[in-house]
Amino acid sequence: MTNERITTTSHEDRRMALMETRTQLLAMAPEKALEKIMAFPQPAALVHAFPEEDLHFLIHEIGPQDALPIIALASSKQLEYLLDQEIWQRDRLHIETLAEWLGHFLQSDPSSDRMTQWLTTEKLELIEFFLLKSIEVQIREHDQDPSIFGPGFFSYDHVFYIRIIQRPAAEAPDKTADQHERLVKSLLDHLAEADHDKFQSILMEAAHVLSAELEEDIYRQRNVRLAEKGFLPFEEAVGLYQPINLSDFPHRAQRRQALPEEKNYHLSLVPMTVLPPDNLFSQALQTITSAAHRDMIQEEFAALCNRIIVADRQKITRRKSLVEIVQKASGYLHIGLQRLQDQATSGKSSSLPGVDDLQRYHLESVFRLGYGAAVGLKQAAEEWVHRSWFARRGLPLTFWGETWLGVIGGLLLKRPLFFDNYQTGRMYREFNDLEDIDRSRRQLEQVQIFDRLLDRLDPAFASPLKSSFLSYKNLFLTLWVRHCLSLPEEVRPLTTQAFQPFFRKLFQYDMIPLSDGRRRIDDALRADFLHWLADRADHPAAKLSASIGSSLEALFTELEEAYGRVSPDHIDPRYIRHFLLEPLTP
Repeated sequence: MTNERITTTSHEDRRMALMETRTQLLAMAPEKALEKIMAFPQPAALVHAFPEEDLHFLIHEIGPQDALPIIALASSKQLEYLLDQEIWQRDRLHIETLAEWLGHFLQSDPSSDRMTQWLTTEKLELIEFFLLKSIEVQIREHDQDPSIFGPGFFSYDHVFYIRIIQRPAAEAPDKTADQHERLVKSLLDHLAEADHDKFQSILMEAAHVLSAELEEDIYRQRNVRLAEKGFLPFEEAVGLYQPINLSDFPHRAQRRQALPEEKNYHLSLVPMTVLPPDNLFSQALQTITSAAHRDMIQEEFAALCNRIIVADRQKITRRKSLVEIVQKASGYLHIGLQRLQDQATSGKSSSLPGVDDLQRYHLESVFRLGYGAAVGLKQAAEEWVHRSWFARRGLPLTFWGETWLGVIGGLLLKRPLFFDNYQTGRMYREFNDLEDIDRSRRQLEQVQIFDRLLDRLDPAFASPLKSSFLSYKNLFLTLWVRHCLSLPEEVRPLTTQAFQPFFRKLFQYDMIPLSDGRRRIDDALRADFLHWLADRADHPAAKLSASIGSSLEALFTELEEAYGRVSPDHIDPRYIRHFLLEPLTP
C-alpha cells in the first residue's frame, strides 16, 4: 500500500511539473519556448503533455516550418487535431492546405517511417482522398505499351502508372505548380518505399473511390472528434445564441452532475492566458477554492470559446486572434452573472458574487442568459422599427444621425453589437456588461420618444427632399424656426435671408461672446423650443423635459460648438446641417 501511494504521488508530481513547465512555455517568446522544449530532458513527454489546442497555438506562434522538431515529437492525437483544424474550409477539404501540412509532417521526420506509418494506418482515407484529387492512375495490362497513357505518366512497378494532376493557379495563388508536384511525388515515394503492397491498394482505391462519399465520411469522423472539445457542427454550435429567459434559467441551467474532485493536468491553458481580469467570471473563478472545480470550469470555458469559434465561422490559429473570442465569451458570462446577481437575495453565501453560480450552472447557460439581454434589445429595436413613424415615411436609418444610427444599426445586426464609436478603436464590439446594455437601451428609448413626437406632430412635407439632407435634428429645428418666424410649420427649407435674423437672435449677437469667442444660445429660446415641442405633441413640458431633456441639452451644445463662432453675415447653406436652408442663388 505504501509503495502504491509513493508511486501515485510520484506520478502526480511529474504531471504537476509538466503542467507548470507548460504554463511557463506559454508565457515565453515563441523562439525561447522552442529552445526550452528541445533542451528539456524528455522533450517528447513535454510535447505530449500539451493539450491539442495549446500545441496548435504554440506551433502557429513558432511558425509551422520552424516548429518541425515539435511536430516530429507530437502524438498521433495531436497530429490529428492539427489536420482537423487546418485542412477544412467549412465542410470541404482544402487540398492545397492539406498538401502543405502533409509536407510539414514528412519534413519533420527525416526517415519518414513514423509519419508514413501513421498516415497509412490512422489517416488512410485522408491519403486516399488527397491522391484522388492529386493524381490520375492507369492500370497497365500485360500486353499494353505504357506509351498509350500519354506524356507525364510514371510507374514504380510497371503496373500502376501515375500522372500528377496540375492544380489550377486560382486554387493555389501562393504556391507554384512545381511545389505541389514535388510534394505529391515525395508522398508517393515514401508510400511506395514503406509498403509496396499497401501502396498498390491505396492507388487502387484512389482510382475507383467516389470522392463525395469519402469526403463526407472523413468530415463526419472529424466532427465527432472535435465535438468533444466544443467544436460542434455549425448547425448545433449556433444554438449557443438561443437566449434563456431569466425566470426559466434556474431550472434549465442547473448542473445535473457534481463537479469532479480530481485535478485536471491536461487542461487547455491558452484561453485563460488572455482572459480579462476585470470581469465577474474571471474574478469568481479565481476565488473558487477547489482546484478540481476550477479546472472543470476552465475546461468548460475553453469548450465555450471553441463553440463560439464555430458559430461565428472563425479560424483561430494564434493567441492574439483568440482574444476577441475570449472577450466575447467572458463578457456575456459577466452579463449573465450580473443578471443573476441582480435578482439574488441578500442571503448570498459566497464572498464574491458569481462563485456559487459558476458551480451551480453550466457556463453555456450563463452565456445564453447574458446574450439574452442583447437579444432582448435587438427584438425591441426590430419591433419598433417595423411600426415607427420614420419607417412609414420611407426614411432611412441615417435620419437619426451618426450616433443613433450606429446604436440602432448595431442592434439590428443578425447578432447585435454595441456601438462603441471607436472609443476602443472599433466602431462596433460585443457587449461587455450590463452598463453597455443599459446605455444602448437608453439611447434606443430616446430615439423612440423622438419618433413618437414626430408621429404626434405629423409634419407636412411641402416638397420632396433628398433623404441624405434630412435628419431628425434639422427637421425639428426647421419646424421650430418656421414657427418663430410665423411661417407655415411644414417641412420646407428656409431662405438664408429669413434665417439670418433668427440666427443672430439665437446666438445673442447683441451680447458679448464667451472668452473663447464662442456664443451661447439664448436660454429663453431653449425654453421656447421645449414648450413649442410640448404644445405640438400635446405633452406636458415638465414630463417632456424629464424624458428627453438631456438629449435636447446635447443638441443645443452641439449647435453652440458648430455655429457659436459663425457670423450671421457668413452663413453658407452648404455647411449648415442642423437647419434646412435653400441653396444660395448664383
